[in-house]
Amino acid sequence: MVDYKKQVVAHSRMLGKRLFFEGKTHLQRMMLPPGAPGVVIFPSGQPPDPASNLRAWLLAPELRKLGWRAVVVPAHLDLPARRRILKAEEPDVILMQQTRHPLNDPHLYAPIPCVLDADDADYLDPRHQKRIISIATGAAAVTAGSRFISECFSRHNPKTEILWTCTPNASRASSLPPEKRPPILAWAHSAPLMYTHEMALVKEVALGVAERMKFSFWLFGTKPGEADDYFAPMVAKGIDCVAIPLMNYDAYLAKVAEAAVGMQPVCTTNEFSWGKSFGKILAYLAGGVAVVASDAVDHPLFFRHGENGMLVNTPAEWIDAVSLLLSEPGRRAQMARIAFADFESQLTLPVFASRMDSVLRNAARSRVVA
Repeated sequence: MVDYKKQVVAHSRMLGKRLFFEGKTHLQRMMLPPGAPGVVIFPSGQPPDPASNLRAWLLAPELRKLGWRAVVVPAHLDLPARRRILKAEEPDVILMQQTRHPLNDPHLYAPIPCVLDADDADYLDPRHQKRIISIATGAAAVTAGSRFISECFSRHNPKTEILWTCTPNASRASSLPPEKRPPILAWAHSAPLMYTHEMALVKEVALGVAERMKFSFWLFGTKPGEADDYFAPMVAKGIDCVAIPLMNYDAYLAKVAEAAVGMQPVCTTNEFSWGKSFGKILAYLAGGVAVVASDAVDHPLFFRHGENGMLVNTPAEWIDAVSLLLSEPGRRAQMARIAFADFESQLTLPVFASRMDSVLRNAARSRVVA
């Protein structure tokens, strides 16, 4: 039997939540200085989602520093609420972060020009490809998180350029410099259990390193007990395995910065892995963690093997590189410091915002006035 009372209560709560966040958004936008060019940002998720946090929510304050009235609209607001905000704000341009949100479609907001920010490989899913192509062709421009994503979207929108995911400038150093940290190997993924190919590779590497030395292995994005079966063969080899659950971004950065070496495996046998960029690597770089990464996707465009990171292919190369950096504190510290300097110049939010600023201004100028 349908419990109509519960349905009414649930619906009322949903409406109340939407009204609260819509009101909060209007209050925040009214506090912004008038007269500046305006951008309304539609993220696909709320700040706990890493991509939405870095490519939308944290981007807005940086755009304001560059002279924009940047308003971020909570992801759970419906189309009428979005249109009310647009009517009140009258922005010059809209920035849509990802295509996963059903309302991130430029056809819904004409004639306001829309920039699509795509940093995922959802384009490859046949169930969504037609819709995503329509979104891309309707956008004034596309920013892509990797060269692979750029290649996919440039077929449908010639105004496509690569903007790697970036993160805020490191606000504080780790309590321990890289050379003083214990031998902790981290895989700082937000959902590792969903990546079976990478999970198998990481286990193989950890077991190989365990033949040579003692170390601890930290698996992020997992609750205690959730990965016990996965840990079992590693524990049997004497590896101290720790499951680290999801946490807010600042806490995540601080925890990652305790590790000595970070792994960034990308198994391109899985087609969707081709869309990966720098999201998971950012925490390592910001925290002074030496990086060992697959010699794939955009990694070779940033890392110089043996200088600011290690690029590897085979399991044997992975095992050699991880063992070397865990056992030689001075080597990993030098590598981490060079990588940090490169990170500051290429992968921080002010850099991302500066490049997005140019894209948004060009898109705003493309608006056709009836």
